[in-house]
Amino acid sequence: MEQIDLSLAIVTYNNSKIIENTVKSIISSIPSEYSYKLYIIDNNSKDNTLDLVRKVDGNIEIIELGVNKGFGYGHNSILDIINSKYHFVVNPDIQIENSDQIKKMVEFLDKNQDVGMISPLILSPDLSIQYLCKTNPTVFDMVIRRISPNIFKQRQDRYIMKETGYNKIMKLDYATGAFMVFRTNIYKELNGFDDAFFMYLEDADITRRVNQISKAIFYPEARVIHAWERSGHKSFKFAIITIKSMIIYFNKWGWKLI
Repeated sequence: MEQIDLSLAIVTYNNSKIIENTVKSIISSIPSEYSYKLYIIDNNSKDNTLDLVRKVDGNIEIIELGVNKGFGYGHNSILDIINSKYHFVVNPDIQIENSDQIKKMVEFLDKNQDVGMISPLILSPDLSIQYLCKTNPTVFDMVIRRISPNIFKQRQDRYIMKETGYNKIMKLDYATGAFMVFRTNIYKELNGFDDAFFMYLEDADITRRVNQISKAIFYPEARVIHAWERSGHKSFKFAIITIKSMIIYFNKWGWKLI
């Protein structure tokens, strides 16, 4: 199988309200000089997500898993079939403004062979910064964020690296899974995400593993728009999923309490 320049993957689950715009935004923002394939991996949606995807023109492959075993499991389902130079992990709620953004990310990776994964600057629809870069989490950091964004403010700001200004290239301990760009050979060497995580903290885990064999970098000269919903703060179900992920994460990396 001939290698392409870019593979991109979105894992969907009942995303009919947003998926069409996301897919169109991504396809229209891929520079014409790059060959690409966009994989839409569906975790058993019950709405018309896939009908909407099928209407969009582009080099799209739909993978219907028929089960929902989570974010990492969905992304890993194509691990053996991707054959690209760079692999993009994209949330269903992402918009890319223009082809300059992808071009900047690719050119940065081309020039920096020691970098295995990058995270661009992530903005809200009103173009304010989403502070999604983090230091490696401790139990204390995770717990206070669940309780309220307003307690131990200084500590929380340090956890999300607010003092950096998000305006310079820097090494990352913990990149957000909302939008990640991997050197595909590094992604495959890591066997993708640890699918023991259903959702949450699989991005913290994979960033740590990238840093063991390569470098994870925040690259704010490229940007994407993210219509973010913090579901973990909204429902009991998502709170339970978060707690399970915390247990898996800290069992794996050590229980650092504070």
